Amino acid sequence: MAMSFEWPWQYRFPPFFTLQPNVDTRQKQLAAWCSLVLSFCRLHKQSSMTVMEAQESPLFNNVKLQRKLPVESIQIVLEELRKKGFQERPEQLCVHPI
Repeated sequence: MAMSFEWPWQYRFPPFFTLQPNVDTRQKQLAAWCSLVLSFCRLHKQSSMTVMEAQESPLFNNVKLQRKLPVESIQIVLEELRKKGFQERPEQLCVHPI
């Protein structure tokens, strides 16, 4: 029986795919992205992916909204995960604690 992934409300909100300039808003947005990445990867049993793979993944590419998080923003999300201890190389997402 396949498990379905329930996307958070932010994933259906177009501005979620543009990092916000306001510091407080951006911190909340990055926290939401980190939570989404970890949940998505755990459900799909995916422990790593490159930035290029991430860009094409439904995780960062909402086809229905025709919105995609830019590579530069994906790298910022990955850096946030690194700060939290979930990756060691900036070019690769690793969702298991290091």
